[in-house]
Amino acid sequence: MSTVWFVGVSTGQSLINRAFPLWMADLGRDVRLVGRDLPVGASADQYRTLVEELRADDNALGAVITTHKLALLRAARDLIDELDPLAAECGEVNVLRRKATTIAAYARDPLSTGRVADEIWPSGDQLICLGAGGTAIAVGRHLLSRPVPPSRLTFADPDPAAGRHLREVLAPWAARSGAALDVVTGPGPWDALVASGPPGTLVVNATGLGKDRPGSPVTPAVTFPPAAVVWELNYRGDLAFLRHAQTQKTLVPYDGWSLFCHGWAAALTPVLALPDEPTTATRFAELAAPLRP
Repeated sequence: MSTVWFVGVSTGQSLINRAFPLWMADLGRDVRLVGRDLPVGASADQYRTLVEELRADDNALGAVITTHKLALLRAARDLIDELDPLAAECGEVNVLRRKATTIAAYARDPLSTGRVADEIWPSGDQLICLGAGGTAIAVGRHLLSRPVPPSRLTFADPDPAAGRHLREVLAPWAARSGAALDVVTGPGPWDALVASGPPGTLVVNATGLGKDRPGSPVTPAVTFPPAAVVWELNYRGDLAFLRHAQTQKTLVPYDGWSLFCHGWAAALTPVLALPDEPTTATRFAELAAPLRP
C-alpha cells in the first residue's frame, strides 16, 4: 500500500489520523498515513535521516510536515533535488514529494493560510502575530501581497534567529507595499504588545503553544484590541490563547479548524495530484465535520 508520511511532534494525537482514511475513501485512493515524530529542537542528523529514509521507501509518495518546516530545509537542503519557488523564497518546506529516487520540496502554507486569512479577515490595517516560524511567514507574505496590504505587521518570537529569518523573507515584500514591518524578540508573555493594537487588529497565535506544548503566549489578564479578529492556528490542545480571547465579548475568535482542512488539501495536492484545492478543502471539511473537537 502507498503511504504518505506525517511529520510532526505528536502526530498520534492529531485528528488527521481519523480524517485521512475518510478523505482517501472519498477520493478512491488506497493510501495510508504514517506518523513520524521528531522532538522540538531535533538535530540536523535527525532531519537528514528522515529525508534519506523517505527517498529509500518505495511505498512512500511523500511527506506532509506540520512542524520543523524551517529546520528541516536548513538541515537537509542538499538532499532535496527540486525546490519550488515559494519554498526557496520562504526558506521552509511543508511538503516533500518522492518520485523514484528524487525528492521535490514545496511550501504550501502561503496558499492555505492565505485562503483562510481572506475568509476571516478580508481587509484590515494591522497584524500582530505571536510567533515567527514558517506559518507566521506564510501569513505575513500573503497579507503583504494583497492589493491593499495592512499598514503595519508586527511579529514576536522568543528566538532571535527566527525573527531574523522572518525579516529577511518579508522585508522585500514590506518595502514594495510600503508597510511597516516590526519584529520583536524576547521571552514574552506578549500582553502589552497585543493590547497595543488598534481596533480591528488581526491577532494570531503562531507559536504552537496550546497544541504540542501547553500554555499561551499571553496571560489570562491580556486585553485584546476592541473588535479584534483573534486567530488561534491550533484546533487541538489546551487552546489557552483562544480561551483568553473568548472571555472578551467584542472579539471575533477563530480556531485552526479551517486551516487544518485547507492546509492538508494544499499539502496533499502535489503528492496525490489532487484537483482544485479550495473545492477539495471544502469537501475535506464536510467529511471531517463529525470529528471536529
